[in-house]
Amino acid sequence: MLTDDQRKVWEAYEAAERRGPRAEMLQSLKAFLDSLATSPPADWFPWARSLAEQVVDHALDFYIRQPLFERAVFPALLAGYQARLPGSARWLAGLCQNIYRSPACRQQLPPEESTELGMLWAALRHDPGDRRARVRLIKSIADRLRYSLHELPAGVLYGMDGASPEQCLELERELEEFCGLVAQEDMHETYANLIRDCGFHFRGYRDYLLHRERYQNYGEYIAHNDEMAGG
Repeated sequence: MLTDDQRKVWEAYEAAERRGPRAEMLQSLKAFLDSLATSPPADWFPWARSLAEQVVDHALDFYIRQPLFERAVFPALLAGYQARLPGSARWLAGLCQNIYRSPACRQQLPPEESTELGMLWAALRHDPGDRRARVRLIKSIADRLRYSLHELPAGVLYGMDGASPEQCLELERELEEFCGLVAQEDMHETYANLIRDCGFHFRGYRDYLLHRERYQNYGEYIAHNDEMAGG
């Protein structure tokens, strides 16, 4: 944890954050970060991880500025992530905006795990019982799935563009993973409509793309298949 001297410098920084001019606040932050260099990182890593936990899991009203993230919080969380310490990947996910603003930090993570989604999946691999990570992952994937449908009836989106037949299959696989997570948390009732709509449109839009000569547009495909189903 922090030494007595480091704690005093930290408290001075907290006071400067609350009332000091920006220049004073940044100077106080630098003084604190410099003080950490006087101790082995392993001594203050638990404190930095605890700060991340309070901000991410318990909504502590404290803004982690980029210098604090890059010089203290990220190194501590990275060490925890590499050691597969429960919580570390989840806290990195919760601070993903700091990661996105720091190429140097992002380069230290595997590309597939340098996003919020990637880190939440990593959190579950490190600790399959991490319900906080699973619930956040469910919400994050749900947002992605909703976004993919928000241009209907024009079509299904994959990123900023319309999905290809192959990308529709990728969306179906993501939906299948999503359903597994939802089942684990017994949240099917919450997401039943989303799952139903995604299931229909991911398959339907792929079918439409493969047989475009039969329809003027996807809206016509939807109407035709609603009629076929008696909808």
